[in-house]
Amino acid sequence: MLETGDQQATALALHTRTGFRRIPNFGYCEGVENSLCFELPLGG
Repeated sequence: MLETGDQQATALALHTRTGFRRIPNFGYCEGVENSLCFELPLGG
């Protein structure tokens, strides 16, 4: 899991550009409004 804040425009652009996709918040980020979680799909 990769997590960043919703005000981190540079980080969000980098994550999106390098193939990460947004997922629902979970774990310690669940319920945190300004937290965004990402995953990086592996393989085909």
